[in-house]
Amino acid sequence: MTLIDAQLGTEQEDRFSTESAFRSVKWDGTARGYIPSDPPKYSPAVTMHDPAPAEIDAVTYEVIRYALMSANLEHGDIIARLSMSPVVMVARDFQSSLMTERGDLVYLGSGVQYFSNQNALTVKYILEHHSEDGLTDGDIWLSNDPYIGASHQSDVSLVSPIFVGGELFCWLSNSQHFQDVGGSMPGSQVTTAADAFADPSSWPPLRLVEGGRMRDDVEHAFVRQSRVPNYSRMDIRAAIGAIQATREKVLRMVDRYGADVVKGVMHRLIDAGEKVFVDRIAKIPDGRWSHRIYTEGALPGDKNIYAYQVNVTKKGDRVIVDNAGSDPQTGSINLTYAGFSGIAQATITQQLIPDLAGAYGGAYRRIDIRPVPGLLNCADYPAAVSPSGASTVMQVLSCAATAVCKMLASGTDGTRELTLGAPSANLASLIGGGLNSTGQQFIYQNTDGLMGSLAGRATRDGVDAGGQWWIPDSAIENAEQIESGMPFIMLGRRLRPAGLDGSGRYRAGVGFRETLLVHGALGGQIFWYVNESFSNGQGLFGGNPGSIARARVKHATDAVDLLGKSVGIGGLDDVNGEEEILPFKGMFAFADGDVIEWTSPAAAGYGDPLLRDPELVLADIKAGLTTEEIAKRVFGVVISEGKIGHAATVSERLATRRERLGSEPKAEAEAPDGAVQIGDVLHVVDGRWWSNGADLGPASETYRSNAVIRETKLSEIGPEFEPADVESADRFVLREFLCPVTGYRIDAEIALAGSELLEDVLIRAL
Repeated sequence: MTLIDAQLGTEQEDRFSTESAFRSVKWDGTARGYIPSDPPKYSPAVTMHDPAPAEIDAVTYEVIRYALMSANLEHGDIIARLSMSPVVMVARDFQSSLMTERGDLVYLGSGVQYFSNQNALTVKYILEHHSEDGLTDGDIWLSNDPYIGASHQSDVSLVSPIFVGGELFCWLSNSQHFQDVGGSMPGSQVTTAADAFADPSSWPPLRLVEGGRMRDDVEHAFVRQSRVPNYSRMDIRAAIGAIQATREKVLRMVDRYGADVVKGVMHRLIDAGEKVFVDRIAKIPDGRWSHRIYTEGALPGDKNIYAYQVNVTKKGDRVIVDNAGSDPQTGSINLTYAGFSGIAQATITQQLIPDLAGAYGGAYRRIDIRPVPGLLNCADYPAAVSPSGASTVMQVLSCAATAVCKMLASGTDGTRELTLGAPSANLASLIGGGLNSTGQQFIYQNTDGLMGSLAGRATRDGVDAGGQWWIPDSAIENAEQIESGMPFIMLGRRLRPAGLDGSGRYRAGVGFRETLLVHGALGGQIFWYVNESFSNGQGLFGGNPGSIARARVKHATDAVDLLGKSVGIGGLDDVNGEEEILPFKGMFAFADGDVIEWTSPAAAGYGDPLLRDPELVLADIKAGLTTEEIAKRVFGVVISEGKIGHAATVSERLATRRERLGSEPKAEAEAPDGAVQIGDVLHVVDGRWWSNGADLGPASETYRSNAVIRETKLSEIGPEFEPADVESADRFVLREFLCPVTGYRIDAEIALAGSELLEDVLIRAL
């Protein structure tokens, strides 16, 4: 990510360009996020290893390429084996990376993908600001500064240079989520922070290891911030050990093959990745794709609504990402440049070039990040960002992924099939802490939301509780692990039904509900939960939104008595107690005998539910995931005595389309030769939008104003979306864009009532 000029062309592109706002400020890592100088700056005191291209035979290239990849993957495995924190050991909330002498990515690991640039930005900052003092072989630097490289303060980077023959050869690095790094709330996700001064401390790059020796003063100062210092100290040692072990592997490769050959493989790998990226985006027409997502409350008690927007422009062999349309920074719901750019890179590479297996450095050359500063998803200092890892990152990631999905669905030759769908916009879990029965402090970071739900895709259903594609290597703790270390008893994890939420031609994987009994605690508080008034997960091309994330708690329950009588507890409603009604965000106290329940939502669906194959609906009924009532209400599929009523289904679906249009639908029309399909129902024909014979205007302008538009209050679209806060939910509508001929959905979105239409897909003339 350097300041590469993005060539501007038509007036249409100029209308949306953020270039002027982007270049009007200094991206210095102090007043706002850090962007490296172009060309890169570093002191002449550092001699770079940058040899002329070496002749490398194919076998040697493949051997070294896979050896480098394996070394980087093993780097991450060592961290997981040595760490004490469950969030690292089990959830694998970390990342390892191998970079060239100038900090360009060679390999990214299989951990958190939006950490893609965290270490690279930190390395380039060190080269630009600290190389004058000299860099020493084996030094290890520590940083968690969100205005330099981290997405929030809990994500701590360690980076280390490797020198060969006195020349800087490459960098090794890792980032991992620390259980607690200070701040006013256990777990360091300070939802009440109004600015950076209420957040945990931000550490610009400091030498942690110098001349091969640990700097005890730096380690002590860092660990001193934590409520769980032993965890923090062990996690630092795990990160150092992983770097040192990987360093030995890289140096053995250099000894065997020579520095010039190993470096030649690195450069060739980056160049090859760039070529794959360019070849793949050549299948997508030039255009602009946008998505907007909303959130409630910048601080606890705030009833206002805020918008994040991500726009993706493809022009020639470049992809440009910006955030125009987002609201100004406020409260604790912000994200810095480092987080925004990492999300942009991750949502593009994970969908467009996943087969490169982490060798994304070449692709990054072709991705230009052009944010407007001072907005929620690219905040200036001193905006508070500490809760972003559990909230803002998820929302912006879902938003960006949706925009990228729209871009891929506009392409040809298989790019449509690459869409992964948007992940849930909430990592709906719990973060809290308190005192156990012996009076010892504990911090509980529930990462079970990583079990997640995979969204409906262009060619198939999502996966039930299928994880999160932005952290492909993650897992969750077994119930026994939680119970052995925390004062909780797991009463159950249960899959939710496949209903209206997440439905579509291809449905999302279902989410789940988790119920916990507090047992063995003197007391404590939950500082992070999610209890939404409306869904944030918007469907693609007519798919329905994902589930609402919910949280509930009952105090002083009879759960222990019921268990003592061998009475099963299926959920919160099976116990008696005083229920506390929770707002969207805030805190609540807990004590022994309380029962806490939260919902991990289903992601969103793909395509109009009326286009779903009835056999797939029947299969879900047989699997116990849905009911005959839902089949008819949501999909228009009539099933009786375990059999599909085909004639009744045709009639039911026709009646729904008639109701949508307010007139008799007509038959579908075959798209003409040369038509380019966008989603399921929309095409571009001779530079104009076409849907079953209806002309919806030029493709360089939005089709939406020429579609049939139907709006329904979110609180009224179905029982699955019954809100916790009707007042907040009724600010929103489900806005459907319908084919004027057939009544099938072209798209559907969650929008503020009365808001202007979002120009979400614009295609240059084909």
